[in-house]
Amino acid sequence: MLNKKAQTATEYMIILAVVIIIALIVVGVLGDIPGISGGSRSRASQAYWETADIGIVSYSASAGGDNVTLVVQNNLRDTIVINMIKVSASGSTTANYSSSDTDTTLSPGGKHTFVITNDDICANQGDSFTSNVWINYTDDETSATYIFEGEGNKLEGTCAQ
Repeated sequence: MLNKKAQTATEYMIILAVVIIIALIVVGVLGDIPGISGGSRSRASQAYWETADIGIVSYSASAGGDNVTLVVQNNLRDTIVINMIKVSASGSTTANYSSSDTDTTLSPGGKHTFVITNDDICANQGDSFTSNVWINYTDDETSATYIFEGEGNKLEGTCAQ
């Protein structure tokens, strides 16, 4: 009789451990534990920005806050002119830094690299950053000017060297 109680207790503990491990995996995937889900948020941000109307197909922020480099691609069907790009520091509600490279024409599918000086995005290599992006552009076909803000999606990544 004592062996059956010990076996039952052992089985109970194993089942409980499996349930706890599954719960931690689910919570990590959903993003409720900081540090566990950061990689998935960064990948989701990158996937969104690559396919957005005004796509950011590659980006990096250098540690020490020197530069943010954005490779912007026109995913629209008409030629556009990029008038201004602004990038905010983490937690900032307004864009404080604009690109020095403005009035750049992009054909459909065309790409251009913008380098933005920003002192507040990254302090140290390996730090995470989250930034708002504002892109002011003009549709060459209609001469209408638009502001693209990423539909609430932030640019997220890890600070480079």
